[in-house]
Amino acid sequence: MEKAVDRFLLLIDAEDVKLPWLESVSGIPAKRWSNVKYKAAEMRAEELVALGRVFKEYAYWLTTGEEIPEAGQISPMTKKAQRTLKPTPKAG
Repeated sequence: MEKAVDRFLLLIDAEDVKLPWLESVSGIPAKRWSNVKYKAAEMRAEELVALGRVFKEYAYWLTTGEEIPEAGQISPMTKKAQRTLKPTPKAG
């Protein structure tokens, strides 16, 4: 994913984020988030910073599209995969 807005769209879908909630935790109006979501407005650095503060584990991925799992910087897809993986039973 090349654009931060595409990663934002993936994040709100994967985490089932509602825009009024996002407004309450980010301080950015839901209408602004809606404009970004429906591509009526470009995503600004301010929104990217706000998302990184709300979703700390996604901050690096949101800005670069890359992950650093050893530093706890993952994507929503990795988080979903981690949830679905079951622990391996111990032998013996």
